[in-house]
Order: sequence, then C-alpha cells, then structure tokens
Amino acid sequence: MGRAPGAERFPKALRILKRREFLDVQHKGTKVSAGPLMGLALKNGRDVTRLGLTVSSKVGNAVVRGRIRRQLRELFRKRRDQLPRGLDVVLIARPSAKGVASEVLAEAYEGVAGGLRRSFP
Repeated sequence: MGRAPGAERFPKALRILKRREFLDVQHKGTKVSAGPLMGLALKNGRDVTRLGLTVSSKVGNAVVRGRIRRQLRELFRKRRDQLPRGLDVVLIARPSAKGVASEVLAEAYEGVAGGLRRSFP
C-alpha cells in the first residue's frame, strides 16, 4: 500500500545482462557470503542497483535452477531497498541452495544485503 503502482517491477534497466558486466563484478567486486548464497557487488556509477543471477548446473536440473532464479528475482523486487544504491550485484546460488525452503533463501538474501550495506555505507 505504501508503494506506487509498478514500484515492484523488474525492468531491464535493473538487470545485469551483458557478460562483460558480470565478469567485471566477479573479478573486481566485493564478496559477501550468507548460507546458500554468495553476493558480489561493484559500484556502477548509476543511481540504481542492478541485479544479475548465476545458478549453475551444480545446483540442480533446469526446473530447480529456474525455481531458485524466480525466488531470487522476487526477493530483489520486494526487498530492493535493503541494498545500497548504485551497485551492480551478482547473486550466485551455491549447490546447497537446491533443497532449501524459500524462508532460508530469504534469510540468506538479507544476510548478503546486510554485508553489502556494511561494505558500501
């Protein structure tokens, strides 16, 4: 009720889409781990925080990977304000993310967000 209509969307402007951008974050970024998630972040010089997701085949089959990606996108959409502004964030799901409940994934997301807030005040 407190948000404007469309405030929880996930437009392309909030996504990391190019391989070069993923690699920049992975090579130069700050690493934060929390349970089944690892977050990498790098300042992007923009006013928005963008998200990229990496869920490898080590996590599970296509159905499992798709479910985890959907859950992470939903967490980002609903809790984007927990992350510092002006970052490119890549969330990497570890193989231990395969069978976890959505509550555990949410706690891991909050742990990564807290670590990034400490790293990028």
